Amino acid sequence: MAAPTVQMIDGEGAFHEEEVKQFVASTGVAESRSNYQVVAIMGPQSSGKSTLMNHLFGTHFVEMDALAGRMQTTRGVWLAKSPKISDITTLVMDLEGSDGRERGEDDTNFERQAALFALAVADVLLVNIWCHDIGREQGSGKPLMKTIFQVNLKLFAPEPNRRRTVLLFVIRDKSKTPLAKLAETLGEDVQRMWDAISKPPQYVGSRIEDFFDIQYAALPHYEEKYDDFIADSIVLRRRFSPPEEGEEPGDSLVRRHPDQLPAGALSLSTANIWSVIRSQKDLNLPAHKIMVANVRCEDIKNDQLAAFTGDQAWAALVEEARAGIIRDFGARAAGLRESCIDGYDQEAAYFHAAVRDAKRAELEEGLAEALAGPFEEQAALLTEREMAEFDRSFRLGMSEGRGGGFTACASECQADALGRFDAGLRDALVRGAPALDGASARANLVRRAGEYVEKAKHGRVKEAVTVADKRLTALLTPTAIDLLQDCPPGLWPKLHAALASAAAAAESTLTQALEGIELSAAERQAASKKLQAAGQAKLASLLQEAALTRVSRMRDAFNTSFTLDENKTPRTWMPRDNIDVLARAARRAAANTLAALCVARGADYAGGDAVERAVLTMAAPDISGGDGGEGEGEGGGAGGFDISSASEWPGSLPRDAVLVSPAEARSAWREFMAASTLAVQQAKITQQANLAAGRRAPPVWALAAILLLGWNEFVAVIWNPVYLIFGFLTFMFGWMLYSELDVDARMQQGWVTGILGIWSNLGDALRTVSERAVQTGVALVGEGRELLHDHAGGAAPQPRAFGEPQRELRQAAADGAHKPHRSAAGLVRRKEMGVEMAGVGAATASSGAKEE
Repeated sequence: MAAPTVQMIDGEGAFHEEEVKQFVASTGVAESRSNYQVVAIMGPQSSGKSTLMNHLFGTHFVEMDALAGRMQTTRGVWLAKSPKISDITTLVMDLEGSDGRERGEDDTNFERQAALFALAVADVLLVNIWCHDIGREQGSGKPLMKTIFQVNLKLFAPEPNRRRTVLLFVIRDKSKTPLAKLAETLGEDVQRMWDAISKPPQYVGSRIEDFFDIQYAALPHYEEKYDDFIADSIVLRRRFSPPEEGEEPGDSLVRRHPDQLPAGALSLSTANIWSVIRSQKDLNLPAHKIMVANVRCEDIKNDQLAAFTGDQAWAALVEEARAGIIRDFGARAAGLRESCIDGYDQEAAYFHAAVRDAKRAELEEGLAEALAGPFEEQAALLTEREMAEFDRSFRLGMSEGRGGGFTACASECQADALGRFDAGLRDALVRGAPALDGASARANLVRRAGEYVEKAKHGRVKEAVTVADKRLTALLTPTAIDLLQDCPPGLWPKLHAALASAAAAAESTLTQALEGIELSAAERQAASKKLQAAGQAKLASLLQEAALTRVSRMRDAFNTSFTLDENKTPRTWMPRDNIDVLARAARRAAANTLAALCVARGADYAGGDAVERAVLTMAAPDISGGDGGEGEGEGGGAGGFDISSASEWPGSLPRDAVLVSPAEARSAWREFMAASTLAVQQAKITQQANLAAGRRAPPVWALAAILLLGWNEFVAVIWNPVYLIFGFLTFMFGWMLYSELDVDARMQQGWVTGILGIWSNLGDALRTVSERAVQTGVALVGEGRELLHDHAGGAAPQPRAFGEPQRELRQAAADGAHKPHRSAAGLVRRKEMGVEMAGVGAATASSGAKEE
């Protein structure tokens, strides 16, 4: 009866697991348990592998028909049971030959995979090699053997001397060369291959004998010495039988392994080995028993994970975890997890312990990954809840002014938030899943709370600096504006003193605003520096504004000195005013203003003195030149500095200290001189006009009109002494009032302005003129009485000197000059009127005496 044959792996690499399982069951292989061996053969295509296996083991693998040509006859891997070896079940695998033209040079992957498969499964691996290829580098698949040696160490990670696969080199078409010589040459080639391969670190220095039991056999030519070939095949077949009990192993190739898998697991074992070889590139393959445990435990693990994730209770828990915080999340999740672990333990109880435990650990990792999502959602919800509560309690504490200030309130709120988070996290922890400890979520809460507090602290510090800056600005700005408006002597010390005073007050405000906020020394110093910088920037802004309006400020300084008197009232430019002297003083004040605004002088910088001297030197010719035209002074200040041609100020001035460059100073002074020259000229014109107005007589036509129209009244007054005296007194009173109000000067300011000025001073002028008239009248009456008394006594009258009443009137006029809003022209007129009144009084008294 022909031995049954089954194709384990087809030419496309598909493993026929069901066919192998049926083969194992139908041939009685399963009943052999561990009393079986697997023999495989590898070698080049058309080298007689199938023929050799058929003659050795009585199998019926398809052989090549030499008459039909040399071609591929075996595709994939075939399996058969040897009917000629009865004392041990022998399974024979026939592999597709290597280096076949059907697959070509590029498709060698299947060859390597089939060779690895044979090496992993077979207890004895026959290497079919032609005698004439021994000694050749590329002969009989040596490169393939070198590759499988290397990949075997990498993938299978075998233990040295634990399970040594028998490598039986079958030398075909033996020549006259003795087998020992052939074996020696072949052994040297194999050793060189072993030494040349790249080994993992743990196998460096190992020998090929630690993993393979190398044996040799030789067979004559199959066609030329057929009978000898059959006889030697029978002899070789005996080596695949175990020795009798108590006998030495001898040449027997049968090896017993304590970890041999049961024959019933052959289909699963081989299928898994082939699957791993086909799909994995870098895997530590254990022995057959561990491989089966790996596959089965992996399946159990995946089934349990799938059952866990598909459980309706788990799905409901996931949905609830997304919706909100679950108080018993940890307990419910732990129950589902333990149920899954118990199911795995029950199904994997009979597999290799190390593999079972490793897969159990993987299952626990998988469960932890599945639990991680909902757990992290719960931790995130807890974090958000506590951050919201932290924000609310912190704001409430700060608004209520909770004791201890900002830092104490923040620390208390942080501690409360962490305490509540830890309590909620304990309910979410899953028993048996230590990786899900919520440490990252807690760290995230601590980080976010810290960032919140830090941001709030920066906001409070910024707010405090802003408040202090506002106070500094409120204190500094008015003082600085006033100083820069007037530019008094010692401007810069006064400015720095004002800045220092404002900065000290602002620093006190800052200290009060920062009370309760725990700041490092660097942070506190940074806040103070920011405040100081704000003060410096504000002062610099005011200085820049003053420098940009320098010409206007020079005009203001000039006008204040030139157009206002010592009482700060406008000058009317009477003849007594020395305009040239006043102009020089006013231009000197304007030059001082320009000199003070050229450079910003710090507390530690004295270079501004040279700048001021240079500016004053430039202005000196125009100041001393009276009302001369425009011009710039020649020469320089201290150290021979010539501002007329300089582009920079003397000394090492910082760039930001220069407010006005020399060129800008020259331009400003020229512009000012043009305006001041015009003002001086206008003042002189006004003075000449006032002088002419005081001397101007009424027009002739006016006098003629008065004479013609008032002739009757004039005659009546002339012929009536009472009218004459009353009219004269009324004229003198009106003239004195006219002079007191300085009508000419006021009307030159405009009709509206003049009338308003006259009206506002009319009361004071009436009072003053009345008092003076009364005093004059009293003096005249006294003079008359003295004349009458002297006349009655017969004594000749002694007329008083003209200067005495004149001095009295001058004194009275001087007293009136100290009253406000009275011009020098009015005083002159009052003096003249006083003299006239005194003369008239004396004449009247004299005529009165004669009549008596």
